[in-house]
Amino acid sequence: MAEFKSIPDSSSGSQNNIYCKLKEDASSTPSQKVKQQFSKLTELENTVANLTSSVALLTSNQQDTNDRFVEMFGDLKADLEIRITNLTKRKPVLSCKPGWQLYLSSCYLFSSTALDWVKARSSCSAQGALLLILGQDASEWYFIVTRVSKSKSHWIGLTDQTTGQWRWVDGSPYIMDKSQWEPGEPNNLSGEDCAELTSSGKLNDGLCSRSFQFICKAPANEN
Repeated sequence: MAEFKSIPDSSSGSQNNIYCKLKEDASSTPSQKVKQQFSKLTELENTVANLTSSVALLTSNQQDTNDRFVEMFGDLKADLEIRITNLTKRKPVLSCKPGWQLYLSSCYLFSSTALDWVKARSSCSAQGALLLILGQDASEWYFIVTRVSKSKSHWIGLTDQTTGQWRWVDGSPYIMDKSQWEPGEPNNLSGEDCAELTSSGKLNDGLCSRSFQFICKAPANEN
């Protein structure tokens, strides 16, 4: 606090000189100021310590999360490697007898000789196979058709001779699909009860007594 006083000056007659004197505030001693500053410094140190602790906790949590992800990834990778190894071990090597063609898990024989339908069926049976049964798999149809295209007709294992309904040689029913047949076929003309696969890749009902080449189908051998 500032205090102003008028003090006579003996060297200048009656004139007074005014002086300003700083007066300590009695309510705030030097020791109290130091205590206040120390208290503020302590609060600041505590704040910094709390922030440091929070950052350390966040860093620790982040590290824990990263460690868990790394561990999970490692477990998944190991499991996948085991599955791949097991599948590789279990996958058999498929093969066919000489003269037969492998496709997927089956072997096919495209005969070079011509027989009637009954003898063709017996020839396949004698070799542990069936006269060709074709399912609804378009890829198998394509495989067969591309190998008989522009050649003579081939007998397949489809007939309506026994029941009047088209069935495969294993007794399973044939689901009629007109797109697989020549236009207007099957027409059962003059007792045409056996199915031939023509050079156009379409089916036709023919006389079972006619001689055609034929196609046998058997499961592939597992080595």
